[in-house]
Amino acid sequence: MASSSRSTPVLQYTPLNDIPKIREHLKATFSSGRLRPLDYRRQQLLRLVHLVEDNSARFTEAFKLDLGRHPLETTATDVNSTVADLMYLYDNFEAWTKPEKPPFNFQFWALSPVIRRVPKGIVLVIGPFNYPLISTLCFLGAAIVTGNACVVKMSELTPNIAAVVTELLPKYLDQDLFQIVNGGIPETTTALELQWDHVVFTGSSAVGRVVATAAAKHLTPTTLELGGQCPVFCDPKMDMYLTAKRLLWSKAMNSGQTCATVNHIFIPFEAQDVLAEAFVKVYSEFYPEGPEKAPISSLVTDVAFKRVKGLLEKTKGEVVCGGQLDEGRRFIAPTVLKNVAIDDIVMESELFGPILPIVPVQSVQDAIDWTNSHSHPLAVYAFTDDAKFKNYIFDNTQSGQFVVNDTGLQGAIPTLPFGGVGESGYGMIKGKYIFDTLSHLRATCESPRFLDMIMGWRFPPYTVSSAIILFPKR
Repeated sequence: MASSSRSTPVLQYTPLNDIPKIREHLKATFSSGRLRPLDYRRQQLLRLVHLVEDNSARFTEAFKLDLGRHPLETTATDVNSTVADLMYLYDNFEAWTKPEKPPFNFQFWALSPVIRRVPKGIVLVIGPFNYPLISTLCFLGAAIVTGNACVVKMSELTPNIAAVVTELLPKYLDQDLFQIVNGGIPETTTALELQWDHVVFTGSSAVGRVVATAAAKHLTPTTLELGGQCPVFCDPKMDMYLTAKRLLWSKAMNSGQTCATVNHIFIPFEAQDVLAEAFVKVYSEFYPEGPEKAPISSLVTDVAFKRVKGLLEKTKGEVVCGGQLDEGRRFIAPTVLKNVAIDDIVMESELFGPILPIVPVQSVQDAIDWTNSHSHPLAVYAFTDDAKFKNYIFDNTQSGQFVVNDTGLQGAIPTLPFGGVGESGYGMIKGKYIFDTLSHLRATCESPRFLDMIMGWRFPPYTVSSAIILFPKR
């Protein structure tokens, strides 16, 4: 059971010597074909859904201990979203497993070409601290429906949540196929030294490089869900109250510790003060008694708190609202800054915290040029009702996703691919996309006996008539 104290969670790290044994045991069970029947996959997936639903109260308590997150946020962003994604897989995976005929090709129709989606083998999922259910259990669910065995490495930065999952998983799922590994850098390093059939990692670009390098030694395919400096391009003619309301909600969610949240806002100089005033109004509506008394999440570690605090101390931007700190509970109020220069310290890298800089620019092209001179973000956001403005931003930037007049909601749509480009990651997740990611698309064909009547020219001895058949005059 998860501890009731943040400082003393009951989380046992996996002995290093056990990690290779876990992989070998899962490999043997996978090879036995136990997960081949679709009925067994369906049963295991449904048990995973029950794991989340039956224990939602325990999860909300663990999230409160580890991240200071309000139960409503936990329910919406991790519990309900995880169940929704798993049920989407449950409702559709059987149809996705059916053999697929490729487009008709007159030359090769006789070979009856078919694509079959088959399991890859053993999947390693390395989860993050910020959304530790949806970014681990949904991939576990995808491994189940694709017929793969799976090891999940929970984040050690959220030990209470990891402890609950570790306790519950063997009570619900087949431990010969699905297991948890807990620990820090040594345990993760040991796991990455082994050969897997696919690795899914969610986290920072820096650690993503380490994961990709380790996987490359075994030629293991990887899916990297990273992040980046996701910009907002704000049309000066846009409704500023609506803009401020949606952006402040997004930035305050999980205290800004979200890969696809807005990093900064580009807006023409002449519209900056109007947007700042809208933020002040929305801020007072969101937190009528002040942010200190509001149910705002905490930073995950003391290191994270000190990093964000240091940014606020060094920035030359002006505080519009927020800025309150409480080191004892790792709390930093959502803080909106204005008059932030493009070379300010808060613009040097992904903020991953509750700071929201407003960056005034001379033109939208200046903002696009700055964005394109940096790593491609996970998402680009445009707030506008002008189709020309929207299309110009879309056509002149690159990102994993493009969203108009909101932020973050794209990650909840099961029928849309979710993933980055360049340093914001690679590989697609959600629904059919994660199903295909964790499947091997095995090309099959079957040559009939009569084929030699059509393709007899391929056999020696080669003759003039063979050449005429192969290279007919046009």
